[in-house]
This record gives sequence, C-alpha cells and structure tokens, in this order.
Amino acid sequence: MSKLRLTRIKHGGVKNQVFEQLRDRIMERTWPPGARIPSENALAEVLGVSRVSIREALQMLASLGLLEKRHGGGTYVREYTGEIFLNPLLPVLVLDKPDILHVLEYRKIMEKGIVPLVVKRAGSAEIEELEGAYRAMVEHKNNSRAFAEADLSFHLVVAKITGNPVLMKVNTVITDILKVSMYGIVDSLGTWDGLHYHRRILDAIKARDGALAETLMEEHIERTIRRLKRKRGVDKKSHARGKKDG
Repeated sequence: MSKLRLTRIKHGGVKNQVFEQLRDRIMERTWPPGARIPSENALAEVLGVSRVSIREALQMLASLGLLEKRHGGGTYVREYTGEIFLNPLLPVLVLDKPDILHVLEYRKIMEKGIVPLVVKRAGSAEIEELEGAYRAMVEHKNNSRAFAEADLSFHLVVAKITGNPVLMKVNTVITDILKVSMYGIVDSLGTWDGLHYHRRILDAIKARDGALAETLMEEHIERTIRRLKRKRGVDKKSHARGKKDG
C-alpha cells in the first residue's frame, strides 16, 4: 500500500483531506481508469481514519463520475477527461454545500445579466427548447423532484442560448449545486411561482422584449429569496415554540 503514496490524515478537516488524497491518486493515475481501488478497510487503516470518512470521500468521487460500484463488489475508476481536475472550484463545490440563498444571489446576478443576450440570440429552435422545458414543468407540477429538474433545465437552456462558452462552462461545473438548491426551493415553496414566472419570461423572450424579460427574471428570483427567508423565519419560530412546549 505504501506505493500508493497515501499518508496518514492529520486532525481537522478529515473528510476534505481524505477526498483530496484519493482524488490526487486518480489524477496521477496511481489508479488508472478501470482499476479497482483498495477496500474501505484497507484505506481506513493506511490513512488512519474511520470507514465512515472513507465511505463519504468515495461517495463524493462517485458523484463526480470518477468512481463506480460494480456488480459483484468493488469500486473502480471510471474513464474520465483530465480537465475536471484543472478546475480550482471543484473541491470547494463538492465538499461545501452552499446555502440556497447564496446560490440564489449568484443566479440573480448572472441570470438577470444574460437575459438581454438571450432575447437577441434565441432562434426558433432555442425557443422550442425553452417551451419543451416549460411543458415538462407543467407535466410534473405534482412531482417536486421531476419539476425541479425541469425548472433547472429551463435555466440551463437560457444560459446555453447566450452562446457564451464561459457561462456554459461555469454552469457545467456547478450543475450539481444548482440542482440541489432547486430541489430545496421546490420542496419549500411549491411549483406555482415557477410556472407563473417561467411562462411570462418565455413570452417576453419570444416577444423580443429584453427589458421585460430582465425585469421578470430579477423579480422571480428576488421573490424566491424573500419567500425562503420568510419560510425560514416561520420554521425557526415553530421550532422554538416546540422546544418551549416540550
């Protein structure tokens, strides 16, 4: 196991350290694509951590598409492109779970800013792609998970229409964060706002009304922020009353 160049973990930030060491061994092709990595027990012994810490790190690597469990047991390195390791945001985005409100602040700045480009550059095919995402939202309005995925698809299509490769690359990097935040929004607030605003935004894009589309996008996200804050305030008060009553 020493040839794997794994070193015992220091106290503090254990999960991050385990993730980074295992990720680096994959990046260096100590474990090349198709290789079976050591067992949880073996890794835990070498790194001097619990199996739980190993399991969490392996799950994060699997969520990135770097590892896979195979039938019959064992965890293997998947085929991958090296560019995933060149993104300095990756460890932060995987290891830390941003607050939904912070994600919404990012979206408010980014999505409002790109709407004018979308209005200028959306052709008939792009409009139909947005319509398809909206139809999926309508179809899944009683299924929060499927609705959230359709909602996210709408926003990703909006970014794609800009034709700006930097915007599209950033969205690709943070898609998982956007998805998790969308799940939380829909679970907390339901589907009505999404249907209402997406229809109006789409109609404004079709009408080539950039000012209206921009205003609606900002209003939609700002309203979501306000509603989430209000819901959190109510939940905190209810929790406090429950503790007092208990």
